[in-house]
Amino acid sequence: MKYNTFTLIIRLLVFIKEFIPSILIAVFNGTLGFILAMNISIFASLAVLKYLEVPISLSYTQLFSIILISGALRGGVRYIEQYFNHLLAFKLLAILREKIFAILRKLSPSKLDEKNKGEILSMLQGDIETLEIFYAHTITPFAIALLTSSITALFLGIYIHWALGVFALFAYFLIGLVIPYFFYHSNHLLGEHYRQELSSSQEIYLQSIFGSYEILSQNRQKEQIQLISSTTQTLNSLSHALEEKNTYFKNLCNSAIILLNLCIILLTAFLAHQGRVENVMNILGFVTLTSSFGSVIALANLPHNLAMSFASGRRILDLLDEKPLVREGSEEFEFEELQVRNLSFEYENKQILKEINFEIKKGEISGIYGKSGSGKTTILKLLMHFYNPSGGEILYNGLPIELLSHQSLYHNVNLFSQETYLFATTIRENLKIANPNATEQELINATKEANIYELISKLPNQFDTKITDMQDNLSSGEKQRIGLARVFLKKPKLLLLDEATANIDILNESFILKTLKNLSHSMAILIISHRPSTLSICDRVYRLSEGRLQRE
Repeated sequence: MKYNTFTLIIRLLVFIKEFIPSILIAVFNGTLGFILAMNISIFASLAVLKYLEVPISLSYTQLFSIILISGALRGGVRYIEQYFNHLLAFKLLAILREKIFAILRKLSPSKLDEKNKGEILSMLQGDIETLEIFYAHTITPFAIALLTSSITALFLGIYIHWALGVFALFAYFLIGLVIPYFFYHSNHLLGEHYRQELSSSQEIYLQSIFGSYEILSQNRQKEQIQLISSTTQTLNSLSHALEEKNTYFKNLCNSAIILLNLCIILLTAFLAHQGRVENVMNILGFVTLTSSFGSVIALANLPHNLAMSFASGRRILDLLDEKPLVREGSEEFEFEELQVRNLSFEYENKQILKEINFEIKKGEISGIYGKSGSGKTTILKLLMHFYNPSGGEILYNGLPIELLSHQSLYHNVNLFSQETYLFATTIRENLKIANPNATEQELINATKEANIYELISKLPNQFDTKITDMQDNLSSGEKQRIGLARVFLKKPKLLLLDEATANIDILNESFILKTLKNLSHSMAILIISHRPSTLSICDRVYRLSEGRLQRE
C-alpha cells in the first residue's frame, strides 16, 4: 500500500497512544525550557537597560537571580524533556521490532522466500533506528514549537502591540512549516531511493560474504569488487545529494531568519517612531521576538532526516500490512494418518502438481523420487501448510489442513530439509531446540541414533562445545547428522525427510536408515530422495513425473 505523508503520520502516531503521559511531560518541560531561555535574554536586556539608567523596577540582584535560576532550570527541564522523548522512542522501537518479528513469523516461510535477506536486515536495523527521529525528535518538538509560539505571540500581541503578535505568527509559520514543507517534498523521493539502495547494498554484501567460496572458485573476485564499488558509489552519490540539499535548506533558513530579524528591527523602529509603544516595551518586544525562534528552528531542522525516516516508516508499515499466504485454523489433533486427495498446485501460472493421491499411516514408511525440480519438495511444503494447494485436499486424521492450528501441526509433523541450519551456540542448545526438557541421556541416545555421538564425545567440552568453535571443521554430513539428532530428540508423529542423507556417506546412511526403521513403529515417515539405497527401507515408493504421482 502506498501511503501519502498525512496517512503515514497518522499510522505512525497510532503506536504512541499508550505513551501520552510521557509525551505531555516532555511537551510541558520542553515548552518551559524555551520560555526560560527567552527569560535569560529578556532579563539580561533589562539589566543592560538598568545600567544605561533606564528606569527598571527590579534590582540588579533580582535580575541576575532570575537569569541564574532560569539557566539552572533550563538545564533541568531540558534533561527531563529529552529523557521522556527517548524513553518514548526506544520503547516504541522495541514494540515495533516485536511487531516485525511477529509478522515475519506469520509470513514465514512462504512469503519470506520472496524477500531478500538484505532488505529484512536493513529493516530490522536501519529502518527501525531511523524511526527514532520521528518519535524522539518530531512529535514533541512539533507540539513544543506550536505551544511556545502561541504563548509568545499572545504575549507580544496582548502586552506590547498586536502588530508584533501577528508578525511573530507569520515568522513562526514561515520558518517552522512553509520552508520545511517545501524542502521535505523536494527531498522525500531521494530519501526513499537512498533507503532502497541501502537495503540492496546489504544484500550484495551478504552475498559476497556467504558466497565467497563460489566467487573465489569461479574467479569472479574482480567482478564482485566492481559490483560492490558501484553500489557504494551510488550510495555515496545519494548521500552527497541529500547533504547538498540539506546545506541549501539550512542556508535558506538562516537567511530567512536574518531577513525576519531585519523586519523586526524595522517594525519596532516604526512603532517607536509612531509613539505607539514605550521604548522599554519596544526593546522587550524586539528581544522576545528575536530570541523566540529556538523552537521553530528545531522544527525546521527535521525535514532532512524526516525524508529518510518516513521512507523507513513506509517500508515498515508495508511489511506490517502484508497478509500471510495461508490462514491457520484452531483445531488440534494427534497424528494417526495422512490422506492426500487429488492434490494440485501451480506457481506463477505453471502447473507443478496434478491431482496426486497417496496416504500414510503411523508405523509406515513411504518414499517419493523423481527428477530435480519435479515438485518433490513442494509436496512436503504443502504438507506443512507453507502454501495453499490450488486444488484437492490434505487431511490429517480426516481433518482438512486448513482447519488445523499451526502449533498443533508443527508439534505432530517435522520437516527435515537437505540444508541443516545450526545456531551460533552450543551443540546442547542446538539439540534442545527440539526438546528443551531433554535429559543428558536423551541427548546421548539421539546423537547415537544419528551416529554423531562418537564425534561429540571426543570434543573437549562435548555437548557444551560451541558450534562457532568447530564450524570450519564440521563437514556438511556432520552438520546433517546433528540436525537428524535434533529430529530424533523431538520424535514427531510424522517425519518428512527431504534428501536427509544427501550429504552423508553410505556407511553413516546405512546406520541412520536402521534407526529410521526402528523409529517407524511409533511414527510415520515420508522420505524424498534420489538415492535408491535411501528408499530401500520404504513400505511404498512413488515416482513423481510431470506433476503426477505413480506408485512403483
